[in-house]
Amino acid sequence: MNYNMNLAAGISAGIDPATILVSRAPKGGEGGDTAPELSATTFPTKRPTKGGEGGGIPATISAPPLPSFADPVGEIAHGEPALGYEPAADTTGFVGEGVFQPAPKRNVVITELQRQGMYLKPLGNRRHALECPWASDHEKDGIGEAVYAEPDAHAPYGQFRCSHQHGDKPTMTDLLDRLDIEPQRARGKPCIRVEAGEQNLVLAAAEYVLASRPGFFQSDGTLVAMRSISGSGDVSTELANEQMLTMALSSAADWEKHDGRSKAYVRCDPPARVCQMLMKGQEYRYLRDLKGIARQPFFRRCDGQLVTQPGYDAASSVYAQFDVKAFSLPDPTRQAAEAALQRLQALIGEFHFASEADRSAALCAMLTASVRSTLPLAPAFNITAASSGSGKSFLTSVIAPFAGPGEPFNMSYPTSADEASKSILAALIQAPAVIAFDDMQTDWLPHGVMNRMLTSETIADRVLGASKIVKARTASFILGTGNNVFPIRDMCRRVVSIRLAPPSSTPSMLDYRGDPVSEIRGNREAYVADALTIIRAWQASGRPKTNVPSIGSFGEWSDMCRQPLLWLGQPDPAASLMEQVRSDPDTRALAAFMEAWTYEFAQKPMTVRKVIQVIERKPDDALAEAIMDLPVIDRQYVNPTKLGWFLKKNAERIIDGYVIRQVITPERRAWTVVKAD
Repeated sequence: MNYNMNLAAGISAGIDPATILVSRAPKGGEGGDTAPELSATTFPTKRPTKGGEGGGIPATISAPPLPSFADPVGEIAHGEPALGYEPAADTTGFVGEGVFQPAPKRNVVITELQRQGMYLKPLGNRRHALECPWASDHEKDGIGEAVYAEPDAHAPYGQFRCSHQHGDKPTMTDLLDRLDIEPQRARGKPCIRVEAGEQNLVLAAAEYVLASRPGFFQSDGTLVAMRSISGSGDVSTELANEQMLTMALSSAADWEKHDGRSKAYVRCDPPARVCQMLMKGQEYRYLRDLKGIARQPFFRRCDGQLVTQPGYDAASSVYAQFDVKAFSLPDPTRQAAEAALQRLQALIGEFHFASEADRSAALCAMLTASVRSTLPLAPAFNITAASSGSGKSFLTSVIAPFAGPGEPFNMSYPTSADEASKSILAALIQAPAVIAFDDMQTDWLPHGVMNRMLTSETIADRVLGASKIVKARTASFILGTGNNVFPIRDMCRRVVSIRLAPPSSTPSMLDYRGDPVSEIRGNREAYVADALTIIRAWQASGRPKTNVPSIGSFGEWSDMCRQPLLWLGQPDPAASLMEQVRSDPDTRALAAFMEAWTYEFAQKPMTVRKVIQVIERKPDDALAEAIMDLPVIDRQYVNPTKLGWFLKKNAERIIDGYVIRQVITPERRAWTVVKAD
């Protein structure tokens, strides 16, 4: 049977015209088409009806889980993160009768060439040598070889080329006619039919084929796409949009709808409604879960194993993008760890740190950046100095590459809670390796989202311009720089400070012999391997613990990044964090307030109203002076609501041996300051 459907010009030019397609089952019998069937249930040639003869379409879906696979990130086409034409997973296991037809298990053109004895050999790069079916047209001394190229994004039916002269140059259409293969089957793609009343099946099929495309994931109920950052070797994620999904679904499958005029199925684009429903979905059945991106070998959280192969790791749901050959990891011995430590110390040897503890904190920042994708939580790092030109940004450029090969996500530190919510969510959605607040003009203000970013694995907020709440993971390495900038209040226990103190009034004029920035950029993998070696050697030695104060939420970080340095004899890299907590101005102000309260009232319960009356009556006493330093003042007057909230927020908090306690009285809520039990 001849299936020439006037597609010669379109197919040979790589164009996919809207064409009426009639499905047929493979022929049997002698000389018949023995290519594998497209599915156990083939599409009917006429539009099925609901009930009656021929039956309806069962509203059931059956599909096994998609297999685990690794898909290295390469060039990514504009508008679609799919990384090549070849599907990343098998789509032959999905069953959505009457709606979904899977791709052939094997290339039908190659299968038929082999059956007819014309296939010669593979040529690589999805090209194959075959005996030209029109060899009789060649010159007598010519060789009858031709080339068949498998379908890709530019030639969806494949390409046929023969270098010999023919009367009429054979095209891909002619080859399909010669092999008696329907053009639709030569595309090698699954097919989805948009049937009225079967939206659930259509949507499930769309998600299934999208899951077969490398680069698409679901992250905490949000559909995201992996993107390659041009020229850096790094990757990031972004929220999938309608244009992106339209192109991806069009590339992943053929779409058809019934044409009432011709009474047949015709090709169509993926419906916009399907793309929109995929974007707005909260639960996904087939898309792989993405819980992080690693730019180098990483420790798997569930079992602590070091993952040294790139691609998607199903056990951890982490996608890793790195050149495995570039990382050389020695046996994790103490000797190897000491040698690695010396190389890291040499990298920052010319920086003028205020103390050896600050130098140790810089080494800890390198380890933290190297394993941030592994850690559930990690503190931020604050690089500060008394004056400009002290090397703050320079040190940032040395530390940041430990997290990944790309440039840091540079942004200004938010000045308000509302700005912080929008800017931090927008940044974390992209899963950058590093978020850097360079040249900060304010202290590390304790905005709510900033606190959550450092002590919670995810943050959730409404996306600007959309009605959907999006959850983003906080697994980015955070650091900032500024002159005499320090964390305050709740940020004191969330930020490690690294202080630089060059011995000069004009530090920018100091000479440096080395170029650590060029060194780390040229040998990033070797230095990251050094950081990993220090951690692995500490683990191999039995995870010895030095007796140092614990740091609340950052227990795993302390074990993996702080304890290995202590084991190698370095000062405590978290010393600045501990000192910040002890000397926090807000804590000191609270201590002064509690002392003045005790002097004025002893342990007598007092209501907020009575406390304010005493302050107004004795404006020069210690209590009035102490309360003026608290965040309870409005226009030089004590705000009763703010004072009540302040007392409630700090209740049961022990400061210098004293504690604020609530007391129930016949009047209303009262407060007292007593010695802690």
